[in-house]
Amino acid sequence: MGDDRQPPRDAARVELVWPGKYDEAGERARLPESDARVRVEARLGGAGEGAAIDGRLLLGDNLDALAALARPGPGSLLEQIDLVYIDPPFATGGRFSVVTRVGEEGEFTAPAYDDSWEGGLVGFLRMLDPRLRLIHRLLAPHGSLYLHVDPTVGHAVKLLADEIFGDGCFQREIVWRIGWLSGFKTRARNWIRNHDLIFFYTKRPAGFTFHKRYVPHPEGYRRRDGALPRGPGVPLEDVWNANASEAALRGRASLDSIQIKSFSTEKTGWATQKNESVLERIIAASSSPGDLVADFFCGSGTTLAVAHQLGRRFLGCDGAEAAVHITAKRLLDLDPPPALELCAVAGDERPIDLSVFLDMFQATPVDDGLDGLAEGGALALRVDLDEPWTLEVIAAARAAARRRGAARLVVIGRRFAFPAEALRGEAAICCLEPTRALLDPRARARGDRFALLRERAIGAVEIAGDGAAPRLRLVGYGRAHPEHVHPEVRKAIQDWRDWIDWWSIEYAPTPDAPQRPDELHFRTPRRRALPLESAPRAEGFAGARVRVVDVIGGVWEHTVPTPSDAR
Repeated sequence: MGDDRQPPRDAARVELVWPGKYDEAGERARLPESDARVRVEARLGGAGEGAAIDGRLLLGDNLDALAALARPGPGSLLEQIDLVYIDPPFATGGRFSVVTRVGEEGEFTAPAYDDSWEGGLVGFLRMLDPRLRLIHRLLAPHGSLYLHVDPTVGHAVKLLADEIFGDGCFQREIVWRIGWLSGFKTRARNWIRNHDLIFFYTKRPAGFTFHKRYVPHPEGYRRRDGALPRGPGVPLEDVWNANASEAALRGRASLDSIQIKSFSTEKTGWATQKNESVLERIIAASSSPGDLVADFFCGSGTTLAVAHQLGRRFLGCDGAEAAVHITAKRLLDLDPPPALELCAVAGDERPIDLSVFLDMFQATPVDDGLDGLAEGGALALRVDLDEPWTLEVIAAARAAARRRGAARLVVIGRRFAFPAEALRGEAAICCLEPTRALLDPRARARGDRFALLRERAIGAVEIAGDGAAPRLRLVGYGRAHPEHVHPEVRKAIQDWRDWIDWWSIEYAPTPDAPQRPDELHFRTPRRRALPLESAPRAEGFAGARVRVVDVIGGVWEHTVPTPSDAR
């Protein structure tokens, strides 16, 4: 595989060392073991069972995803990825947010991800090292990696990547000038920092894919002898956006950072989104049509969107629900949209200490079938993340809460064996599901229950129209307990329709199979109106599955009987 064959430690070489790099025996720390699998949850944009897909989008820890893809056997991508671009967090210590549009006019801001690591740079290297080692395994022999960092961690990351990829595999350090200087930047009592770094590595020193790229000559350009220029343009160098030819680029072609383009139509609300123009250069140069391009910190999906537009296959992964949600809609809004598989990294659910939930609700442990009781006994808490919740088990917990004098019961679990609508009208019982943020110890330490827990949504669908051409109509959606919704979200939601960001219908669904929608409706940054009624189904239908994804990442699925059964 290459990256595990390390030379003896006393060999003459330059090496970056950090606590945990070597085990007690002095051997290179082994890659963490994972039994995670990639599970398809939905096929969108025309990808049917067995049909070719254009790309996959994975929700989950990218370390688990990389391990699953590198494991020999069915679904393995060992030495099959042609190009990887990653833009990992830069260990800035900051918290980044995402702006989420709501309905036709509202919006709210919520945390997206943390860029702080225990131990600072040491923690960052512990995070990045196994991921780079697995990426190296997945790259095809002719493949390339572009590793986007900033100058604060670039020196350490380069030494790490040099070791993993080996002699001669480092190709270039690309300096990307971010663009014009803002007034805020110029206040620094120092040289003004205005660039990022992109390290270019290849799996092998020679024989890698590369297509030389050019930018047009500026208008009015003449050679030194006064003659008109010949050739396709100015060849790109390893300093980007810093010469007259690139300064002349306008609009989407400009390499000024999207963050300083106030009116860019590319913006998705993701705080660290990168320009399509930057990714277009990388993908066009280091891959060919039909190649597989991957991004394991995909954020708002720029890499995947550009890859598809350039005729490449793509693979993206992110641990943030908001990132995958934004990316999926961005891809499906392309013309033409890709045949897309939405996947989950199954098996990456870590055990969570009960004390986390007790702290969130300021509850103390109790017995008698409950896990905690809030101060004053107003609320009882019951947590089971591993076993499925049934109505019978909830009824027993509710009885225990009453015996304790608690007026309300909060149930927390990953698996519920009944639809949320079964508890409609039960105001004293609230069922919460953990979000993926609960897997992040940094998010748990903050104890923000609005970010860590999400109430199960309750929706309603009705069959409209005559029997010859029935239609499906969404007629309700929301949460029964507003106190478990963040105040900023509550403020942004003016109507139940504002909850819905996209919804889909599959007619004649196959039980326990990924949804393959016959109809899909979603909002985009520029198209906010959302139809809530399906097209007439002239041939009728024998059952349907409706799936709703809302603005806080909740997913609601509902099976609709045939019209005759409904009556």
